[in-house]
Amino acid sequence: MRIAFARASLMLMLTLASVLATALNGNDGARFVDVTEKAGITFEHRHGGGGDKHIMETVGGGASLWDYDGDGDLDIYFLNGAPLPGYEGPQPLWNALYRNDGGRFVDVTAEAGLTEPGYSMGCVVADYDNDGDLDLYITSFGKNRLYRNNGDGTFADVTERAGVADARLGASAAFGDIEGDGDLDLYVTNYVAYTLENSIYCGNRAEGIHTYCHPNNYEGAFDVLYRNEGDGTFTDVSSRAGIDLPGGKGLGVIFVDLDEDGDADIYVANDSVMNFFFRNLGDGRFEETALSLGVGFSEDGRPEAGMGLDFGDYDGDEALDLFVTNYELETNTLYRNLGDGTFMDTTYQSGLALPSLPWVGFGTGFFDLDNDGDQDLFVANGHVMDHPQSRSDATSYAQRNQLYENDGGHFSDISAGAGEYFREERVSRGVAFGDWDNDGDPDLLVANNNAAPDLLRNDNDSLNHWTLLHLVGRNSNRDGIGAFVRLTAGGKVQVDAVRSGGSYLSQSDLRLHFGLGASPRIDRLELRWPSGLEQVFEDLPGDQLLLIREGGEPEVSPMVR
Repeated sequence: MRIAFARASLMLMLTLASVLATALNGNDGARFVDVTEKAGITFEHRHGGGGDKHIMETVGGGASLWDYDGDGDLDIYFLNGAPLPGYEGPQPLWNALYRNDGGRFVDVTAEAGLTEPGYSMGCVVADYDNDGDLDLYITSFGKNRLYRNNGDGTFADVTERAGVADARLGASAAFGDIEGDGDLDLYVTNYVAYTLENSIYCGNRAEGIHTYCHPNNYEGAFDVLYRNEGDGTFTDVSSRAGIDLPGGKGLGVIFVDLDEDGDADIYVANDSVMNFFFRNLGDGRFEETALSLGVGFSEDGRPEAGMGLDFGDYDGDEALDLFVTNYELETNTLYRNLGDGTFMDTTYQSGLALPSLPWVGFGTGFFDLDNDGDQDLFVANGHVMDHPQSRSDATSYAQRNQLYENDGGHFSDISAGAGEYFREERVSRGVAFGDWDNDGDPDLLVANNNAAPDLLRNDNDSLNHWTLLHLVGRNSNRDGIGAFVRLTAGGKVQVDAVRSGGSYLSQSDLRLHFGLGASPRIDRLELRWPSGLEQVFEDLPGDQLLLIREGGEPEVSPMVR
């Protein structure tokens, strides 16, 4: 009773604090509008459950924002479940591909050849074969799948030939070039060693309460790292690379060169056990160093329920920091990069601790919502217990999502003033970020569990300037994944890197978005490609999409590919 009262009091206090923060800082005109129905999206996620409470039902699913047809705007892919024993809902359950036709979306799943059934969890997109179009990898409960983009609006299932059909309970995945050879390799997290046959009953039989089990009821599953052989096939190098550690319960993953030595490291968010940081040793092997770097546990040395994650330079010191979402009564954790190879938990100092305590966080990401040149945050929330009130009447399955504005390295929860959407409750999971309406500010796509998704249009009234960078590799991988960017505009320096994966079960736009504040031009743009090539450009126009091919000059372009 005391815990429930304390939690309810905390939620009330945080709601009032959010309203007060909005009133004090004016919210800078931040507004997001739900345009899902208006945009023509009718997809609904179904977890396929029939009452047996299988663990994967409550932790899916994801989505992606990507330009699969190369026409210059972002399309959408949604992940769906599949019928489990006892399921009596609508069928068939397919994933769904929506083509962006000028801001209205059309379901083209069947014509694209993507109607193969399966229990999908998440996805990641990248041009793994360097042929100029984006391919699609899907993680699943059961066989994962790789679809090669044929370049004509259709896809071919090349899973078996490619050798990437891992059949465990897959979660997030990410592409990155671990050897710097120009080919994208693939990391796949596996959650727990779960099958329909080893499922156990959790809850209170006497009171008729059947709940989803905590992951501690199951052994962790080994992740897998595939090396791209450059001929359309992949080789499982998990053991040789040293990433096949026991006990991991991976839900989120991202490639990021945190030690700035020019190669791709890997950070994994694990549920209820220590997170992993695999430092790339440069010879195809990795060393797990999360504990020594300070990114394995919370500030008080406890493992947390790592789910979603992202990197970004939140404090403007030109070093990439890490953010990880966690369970209720844990903080979503911000690890500040100290610039010497170590990190410090600055969650409380940054203002992100207390607002996150009542919620269960999943998808997340740094993004500049108002183009003022700093990294704001979005967090998708939703419980994993479908009737958590059996433990406490101060919590709920559906929860409010959160929007944080960055003010000099300190965050304020401005959700209360950012639109009606943030006053509604959902069971949200994956989040993808990208400017799907091509108006210069980043929008949001939120995947909800067992419900319709949310397509959010950014309607902020800022007059700030912006740029989108689309990097195309030549000696590096074609997507430029891993390329590091240092941008100076109006005397302010920003850094970022092209990323694959991150958030939770989802893929965001591969283009890099920068807010330029009041500056209409970019003073200086510095690029470091995965190949090692460095380029510097000066005095570039803002409010444009800049296409930069490795070794070439920037091109002002309305097209993405």
